[in-house]
Amino acid sequence: MEKKLDEIEENKEAAETKEENSKNVPICCVGCVRWEKFGKSCYYYWEGKKHCTMWIGSWDDAMQQPL
Repeated sequence: MEKKLDEIEENKEAAETKEENSKNVPICCVGCVRWEKFGKSCYYYWEGKKHCTMWIGSWDDAMQQPL
């Protein structure tokens, strides 16, 4: 029972983080799967960013990028 409560709490926190990220998304990051996953912790994000050369629409596309 306690394990189930911990799982519910983790899911709630993840949903709140995702909701916060969706409210604060910069215009250049709209639709980017990196932003959806990492939010302000995205390696390519910085405050005031106007254009992102690392924007990616799907994880399939991300896997096809050369290293």
